[in-house]
Amino acid sequence: MVSTLEAFPGERQQLIQERLVRHGRVIATDLASEFGVSEHSIRRDLSALAAAGLCKRVYGGAILMRESEDPMDVRVLQDSSRKERLGKTAASFLTSGQHVFIDAGSTNMAIACAIDPKLQLTVATNSPLIAVQLMKLPRAEVILLGGRLNPKTGGVTGLRSVQQLQQFNFDCCFIGACAIDPDNGVTAFELDDADFKRAVIAASGQLVVAATNEKLSSVAHYQVAECREVAALVVEHDAPRERLEPFFTQISNVVTAR
Repeated sequence: MVSTLEAFPGERQQLIQERLVRHGRVIATDLASEFGVSEHSIRRDLSALAAAGLCKRVYGGAILMRESEDPMDVRVLQDSSRKERLGKTAASFLTSGQHVFIDAGSTNMAIACAIDPKLQLTVATNSPLIAVQLMKLPRAEVILLGGRLNPKTGGVTGLRSVQQLQQFNFDCCFIGACAIDPDNGVTAFELDDADFKRAVIAASGQLVVAATNEKLSSVAHYQVAECREVAALVVEHDAPRERLEPFFTQISNVVTAR
C-alpha cells in the first residue's frame, strides 16, 4: 500500500521545505526513513525544490537557499532589538587606534551605533547611512568610499570602490553576510557585492561576521569567504542549536550576543 506522503509528493515537499527553514539543511537518507519512501523519491523532491530556488542540492541532501532581502532603508527598521544586541557584542571587539572597515548592511549599522565614543578609530565604509552614524563619534576619522550606490545593499560596489580598497590595510572588517553556512561559508545575493566583500577581506587582518538566526546554515548565490577565514562569528542568544552547532568545528570564536 502506498503511503500518503508517497502518494502526494507536493505535501512531502512542503514538509521538507519546513525542515529546511527550521534546520537550514536536510539529509536525504533521514528524510527517506522519516517519510517511508525511497531515497530516489526524496532526491526528486529536493531537485524540485532546488528548481524553485528554495534550496541548493549538496552531497547527500540539500541546504536552505535564502531569498533576496529588502532594500537597506527597510531592513534598518526590521528586528531592530535583535540587531542592536548583535551590534553591541560585535562592537566590543574594537580597541582604540584601530583602522577598521564596516560593510553596508542593517546589522552592521547596529555595530556602528554601538561603537564606544571614547575610542579613537579610523573607520571606512561603503555605506552613506553608516557614514552619517559614524560622524557622531567624536574621536573617529570617517572615510566613505565612492562609487555607484546600490539601493538594495545600501552601499557602493563595483570597480571604482574595489580599486580604492587597494590603498588600505585594515586591522579588521565587519562584513555583511547575506547567508553563512559551515560548508559553503559566507555568501552574498549579488555578484558585484560579493566581489567587493572579497576585496575588503583581502585588505583586512581579521574578519568579523554578525548574523541573525535566519542567516545561519543557509546559502546565497555568490561565494564571499570560507568559514576558516572568519575570526569571529557573533550570533543571537537564541540561535537554534541545530543551525549553530556545525559552526563550532569551522570557526574558532563563536560568540553569543548579550
